[in-house]
Amino acid sequence: MKRLVALIMIATVPALIFLNIWQVFRYEKLQHSIALMEEEQQDWLERNKRMIAGIRVLSSPGRIDMLAQEELNLTKPDRGEIIRINIKENSR
Repeated sequence: MKRLVALIMIATVPALIFLNIWQVFRYEKLQHSIALMEEEQQDWLERNKRMIAGIRVLSSPGRIDMLAQEELNLTKPDRGEIIRINIKENSR
């Protein structure tokens, strides 16, 4: 009986060492994968910031005014050319 317990203990130790080494390998692999994902996430955030800045530049009032004048040949009306219409709502 003692021999059987000793044999089981002797067989269990290498198995536990192997499982420990396998777990360390999996941990390192997952850690590397997470680092790559974090780097990719940082790249996406930077691209997003650049795109938002580009949208702000393209939609700025100064740029739109310049495009209206240069490309569409639009001019700002004089005060005398502006007609204001007031529409009163009937309240019942």
